[in-house]
Amino acid sequence: MTANHHFIEIYEPYEYTGPNPLDVDGVAVLHDPMRHDYYLLDVTSPFEYNHQKVEQILVAPRYNGDKIERAMSSACTVSIACVPVGTHLNPDDPLAFEDLLRWGVGKITLA
Repeated sequence: MTANHHFIEIYEPYEYTGPNPLDVDGVAVLHDPMRHDYYLLDVTSPFEYNHQKVEQILVAPRYNGDKIERAMSSACTVSIACVPVGTHLNPDDPLAFEDLLRWGVGKITLA
């Protein structure tokens, strides 16, 4: 769906000491059962957090009124969730909350 390249500055979790900003590539927009949109991103250099490897993340605009398109095409404050290793997210299937782990807050920008 998308081939956008982005950077994500990590603001939270405060104890995070890994790469910052993250270098990520857009994959697709996914929808949860409540019809909220999430932007699926591949981490170009996977990292470890709390002894778990992070290869994919999902972001969603943090503030009411911001649309997913803003996160995809400009700068936007986002909520960040990690996709657990071993979970495969299919862009054609609805997103289930058990498919992700709430993680933090940051700002996404186009690279």
